[in-house]
Amino acid sequence: MASVLTYAALVLGVPLALVGAIVCVRWQLFWRRNYDGSVITYGPFSWVRHPFYSGFLALTIGLALSLPAPDTIALSIISVVSIFYYMPKEEAEQLQRHKREYEEYMEQVPWKLIPRVY
Repeated sequence: MASVLTYAALVLGVPLALVGAIVCVRWQLFWRRNYDGSVITYGPFSWVRHPFYSGFLALTIGLALSLPAPDTIALSIISVVSIFYYMPKEEAEQLQRHKREYEEYMEQVPWKLIPRVY
């Protein structure tokens, strides 16, 4: 018989994974239509500076919660570590490439992954 924690993990994990998948797909469509080499400050980029990472983390963490197998847990851990490793490198590259325009964007959108949190 499943425990309360199992149900709680499903109740949290499944919607989180679905929202993450939707964010990733919508970001990809948005990116293909709008990226021209300049800093994008509208759409999902007006909420957080790394919307794809936000969606992917939601997807992998949701999968790990709802399907707690070694594979999904490893995917989630590797994703978190990779994103937190590469995020500062990407921002440094954007600052070098776009200078003041990206600095202004960082002031305008201070949240990296979660609006009003981080």
